[in-house]
Amino acid sequence: MNRLVLWVLAIALLFAQALSAKENQPLNVVLIIADDLRMNIGAYGDEFAKTPNIDALANESVRFNRAYVQFASCNASRSSMLTGKYPDTIGVWRLNTHFRKTTPDVVTLPQHFKRNGYHTESIGKVFHNYANITDPASWSVPARLDQASHFTDYVMPKSLAPGKKKGVATEVGESAVNQYVDDKITADAVATLKRLKDTRTPFFLAIGFMKPHSPFNAPKRFWDIYNADHLQALGEVSKPEQVPAINWFDYKELRTLSDLPKRKSFSEVQQKRLVHGYYTATSYLDDNLGQVIHALKANQLYDNTLIVFASDHGYHLGENSHWTKATVRELDAQVPLLVKLPGNQGAISNALIEYVDLYPTLSEFAGIGLPANVDGTSFHKVLQQPQLPHKTAALSQAVRPWPSNKPVQQIGYSIRTDKYRYTRWVDVKTQRTLAEEVYRINEDRLQRRNLIETLERGELDFLRGALATKLGVGV
Repeated sequence: MNRLVLWVLAIALLFAQALSAKENQPLNVVLIIADDLRMNIGAYGDEFAKTPNIDALANESVRFNRAYVQFASCNASRSSMLTGKYPDTIGVWRLNTHFRKTTPDVVTLPQHFKRNGYHTESIGKVFHNYANITDPASWSVPARLDQASHFTDYVMPKSLAPGKKKGVATEVGESAVNQYVDDKITADAVATLKRLKDTRTPFFLAIGFMKPHSPFNAPKRFWDIYNADHLQALGEVSKPEQVPAINWFDYKELRTLSDLPKRKSFSEVQQKRLVHGYYTATSYLDDNLGQVIHALKANQLYDNTLIVFASDHGYHLGENSHWTKATVRELDAQVPLLVKLPGNQGAISNALIEYVDLYPTLSEFAGIGLPANVDGTSFHKVLQQPQLPHKTAALSQAVRPWPSNKPVQQIGYSIRTDKYRYTRWVDVKTQRTLAEEVYRINEDRLQRRNLIETLERGELDFLRGALATKLGVGV
């Protein structure tokens, strides 16, 4: 055998070894979290939404139609998702409660990956960006852009008065000099992926975008892609009569912005502007996501990376005369969830998924086992066979008073089953039932017809028992 043949065989062997090593390389994980993003996405059937990058990712992912957060507020939801534990388990309900103070020894999702040989990084709002809720134990290097404020995120000087903590509700960004926080998060993420592409250590990268959270600010080109007259609430905007008062309240987050009324109802012009701004901010988010996906592909990382696209909770845009979040309604609790697995084709799943399930699922795919006492259940099999069911009920909750730093006095526990949303409000001290709600959710998505007085007794008893079982107190 001559030298040329030997040389060719040697090169071929090295190439085969390189391919084999790449195939056996652990999966990287990229977790992308949007803020306040409800289901107004093209891939989920919203005909108005301009979200081409999310839609493209959805086409290559398992798209979950029935995924639910455990608490429709930023801190409690993120703390629950990233620890794999229900809010009651970790004692986090308020915006300013740090899970390390209530459960100091809990092992977070990124911390678990870090302990198992992964390099972990965080860019943007992953944990909550309020009250210094940071967690150095979760990351291999310090988190970046994690405490940026939504309410000072303007590029036009006129939008935020000097010395004020909050500005206008919407901004058409026309600055050629200043950048929004999400621009900085995206630039950092793109540079980070370029840096990580040559590392031999698998990585877990969490990217938390600020949008579409209020104020609804975005560059002008995203405002221009919508005709505001075509945008509207999903349905009835009047306050429903049969909903207990405890599950309806006048949320103040938007009212604290400088150009909205503090007490009276928003005008029709203001409502249209807010809806337009929300869709605009969503399209701006979509563009930033697209840049991250492009960076994964450009750095040859896309084919060996498990990508999760999630939102911390849903949102109301005037439906039921409510704005923002923090109820236990479908619009607040239901969220988009896309999971893209290398080599898998896109699929749709109608399985009921809880966000606490992400922790064990990602761990199982990475082959790193599970820490003790995780409340979630892996949906690994559903990702492989999307037609399979997962859970019979998804749990969400809210507390009252809200928003407040006063002790929690009432908790609303709600389960989403295949056909119903059942909610029980309880007094924290006495555990006495204060109110109940039940809706045929597939027929009454906005939950305007409370059936608590008319539902057949057997069905109601079943739902009560299902909630009791979910809470771990028996039937």
